[in-house]
Amino acid sequence: MPYHTPIPGEDALTDVSFTNGLTDSQKKAVAHKDGPLLVLAGPGSGKTRVITCRVAALVRAGVRPWNICAITFTNKAADEMRRRVESMQIPSGAHISTFHSLCVRLLRRYAQAAGIRADFSIYDEDDQKHLLRQVLKSADVDAERFPPARLLGGISRCKNDLEDHVAVAARADDYYTKALAKAYRLYQQALDANNALDFDDLLLRTAFLLRDRPEVRRELGEKFRYLLVDEYQDTNHAQYEIARGLALDHGNLCVTGDPDQSIYRWRGADIGNILAFERDWPNAVVIRLEENFRSRPQILALADELIANNRRRKQKKLIPTRPDAGRIEFHTARDESDEACFVAEQIRRLIGQGATAGDIAVFYRINAMSRAIEEAFITRQIPYQVVRGVEFYARKEIRDVLGYLRLIANPKDDVAFARAVNSHSQGIGKTTLERLAIYAGDHNISLDQAAREARNIPAIAAAAQQKLAAFAALIEKFRRAAEGPVAPFIKTVFEESGYARSLEDGTAKDDNAVENVGELISAAAEYDKTAESPSLLDWLQEIALYSDTDAYDAESGRVSLMTLHAAKGLEFGSVFIIGLEEGILPHERARDGTDDLEEERRLCFVGITRARDNLTITRARYRTIRGQFLATIPSQFLFELGRSEQDDGGWQDDGEEQQDAEEPDEPIAAHRRRSAPVFRVNDVVRHGIFGRGRVKQYLDLGDDSVVTVRFDSGQTKSLALKYAKLEKAKI
Repeated sequence: MPYHTPIPGEDALTDVSFTNGLTDSQKKAVAHKDGPLLVLAGPGSGKTRVITCRVAALVRAGVRPWNICAITFTNKAADEMRRRVESMQIPSGAHISTFHSLCVRLLRRYAQAAGIRADFSIYDEDDQKHLLRQVLKSADVDAERFPPARLLGGISRCKNDLEDHVAVAARADDYYTKALAKAYRLYQQALDANNALDFDDLLLRTAFLLRDRPEVRRELGEKFRYLLVDEYQDTNHAQYEIARGLALDHGNLCVTGDPDQSIYRWRGADIGNILAFERDWPNAVVIRLEENFRSRPQILALADELIANNRRRKQKKLIPTRPDAGRIEFHTARDESDEACFVAEQIRRLIGQGATAGDIAVFYRINAMSRAIEEAFITRQIPYQVVRGVEFYARKEIRDVLGYLRLIANPKDDVAFARAVNSHSQGIGKTTLERLAIYAGDHNISLDQAAREARNIPAIAAAAQQKLAAFAALIEKFRRAAEGPVAPFIKTVFEESGYARSLEDGTAKDDNAVENVGELISAAAEYDKTAESPSLLDWLQEIALYSDTDAYDAESGRVSLMTLHAAKGLEFGSVFIIGLEEGILPHERARDGTDDLEEERRLCFVGITRARDNLTITRARYRTIRGQFLATIPSQFLFELGRSEQDDGGWQDDGEEQQDAEEPDEPIAAHRRRSAPVFRVNDVVRHGIFGRGRVKQYLDLGDDSVVTVRFDSGQTKSLALKYAKLEKAKI
């Protein structure tokens, strides 16, 4: 429908059709029009409704939809926001997406100004590791001393802080940072050669575009006159600069978030962005959304009790609006198997009482903890889904098909070329590819271009030359047919490339490989239905930005198993949080500082506030950790939640281990305490490999005692005493 500008007016912002059912604070947030606005929104406070109502009210007040840009952090949240805006019968045109999706759109549009090509590929973690291993090998960098995963983590942190490799090299004053600077430079050169960007590049390049090209910044500021940023507490420095750059010329920046739900520090999120908003924008209006429409009062009281222990936060209350009819339960199990059985039985009881399996979730700190729960569910035939969706796109057959598609979309993508060529037997061997790579490097061209020139490469045998040329011709044929709907095109590539036949002939290790590719084609068909103008490049972009949270299926009718990080933004009638033990929740890395511990507490807070009616928190007295059956220490969060050692018969063992009457004597009875600890906290020790360090924790389990040491290198290690060969060192 064509857009007709209504009569502008401030009164339109308080139109009753947009404010019915809103609280006073929500109405104030919706009615605010010009100037910076900080909305401190607690969990379950109707934040998404406020944002969508703001979009609707702005349009009603005369703002053109295409002058509004709303940014959130997950594809699901963006889809939900779009659906809500559409349901309010607002003319289309407002841009609603994630940060990364917005950056892709801007970089493709302003590619020349950003110094890149518009048809760039987006590399995921697997692609990044593959590329970095290649450049480290060619540069003779010790991959054992500097593992690619560690270097990629360092590069990612630098990019999130808007540091290029030149800046890193300039500040390098130790061996690791010098190695990082070198790896960063080589890796970035390889990305450029492949016409590829990684996830962090999407943000970095956009931030630099806005910083270095003021004419682009002004044009975008004029286009996006009203900027709304959701989950602002999770922004990193690059995202902060992007939001600031887009709003710099008009100041109409509305951010919503909650410092108590900032849980992504490990990937660069800076809680300081939301805490310092009023300093950055001195004329900002601050509105608190404190009414909670989700959880029962006792659940909110528990969450408040926990998060009050954090110092870096904005004071607010969680005001319940629902009656006090929920249930909270704490349970201490013998071990992880007993814990899983308890959870499964409780869930089976809830379902028997009429609860829907899809309205129940189990949260844990690390993915490995799902194994025992899954086994207990399978035994009891409880339907479940593990929300870990990116694993589907990590399957070999899926990555192989995507390799073909990415090469078709981006001829310079050498990683995709290698993937496609190696996907199934085509008579092109390792030696041929090595010689092809040498030729491509010598002539500064892509592998795809080199394959087209294969007949000019004497080092390659004539038969192999023909096969390379045939492969290049096939890819070029696909490129000419790559317009229009994506699903039928993928089917064509799958079949005509010969890959479908190779899977059907049994060369794949997974019997479900063909079905998995069929699922990929079905996903593309869903995209074709909703896209205004479907294109391969756009679909590949959507796949590249897929996240674990996007895998959650609210209509599955199954119990959801997921990490606490994946639970952000979701809610369930009944929630189980398992593993409240030191080293798990809080995670062992929280020993390194107050900021880490506060983030772990926020993570627990997020888990608690996902529950509407019922909350169960569990721990195990013993847990198998890295293959060893070890006694655990109750999480300090349990004490902060008002629990005590006596609440479950005593959490700390004095002398002999306490055992329930039905517990077996072994293997628990095998753990006996020594008369005196071998090491004490703050003892200085020396290790044959890790060097000198200081004891941070000593868990006395007799022959299975564990000592945690913070070494001078900066590493923290938990070591089995009987194998560690630690010696006390002089201070």
